Amino acid sequence: MERWIEEDIDHLTNKFGIQSAFDLARDLGINVQFNNLGNNIYGYNNNSHRIPMIVINNTIDERTQDGVCYHEIFHIRHHKGFNTQFFAVNTTSFLSDDNETEANKFMLAMLKEEYGWSKQEDVLDFLDFFKLPHELASLI
Repeated sequence: MERWIEEDIDHLTNKFGIQSAFDLARDLGINVQFNNLGNNIYGYNNNSHRIPMIVINNTIDERTQDGVCYHEIFHIRHHKGFNTQFFAVNTTSFLSDDNETEANKFMLAMLKEEYGWSKQEDVLDFLDFFKLPHELASLI
């Protein structure tokens, strides 16, 4: 993982402690909403009157929602103006560009911190626990 992403994770965990993505979003002043986004979209972020907001699909698993929230927190903090639908079904790859790869690395690292995942555990079991695609295994 890129050093600057590790430093960002260290900064956040030192400042706020290890906590859920939703608590972290609250502490960062990010509004999180849940809506039915259909079967194709896990979530997205945007700004409303300069207030950052994350919208998460309320039909996906709660642990997956946690991961989506971390993913979107990263975009808000580091990819200003980058607005895409996270895990859109029509996407050919979850590693489609550098911005998505960075956000996915952050998400996976934060989930490992929050849930206490150890390197002895199987990577695919970890992804299955969060109902995340196995394609992300290369980032762990």
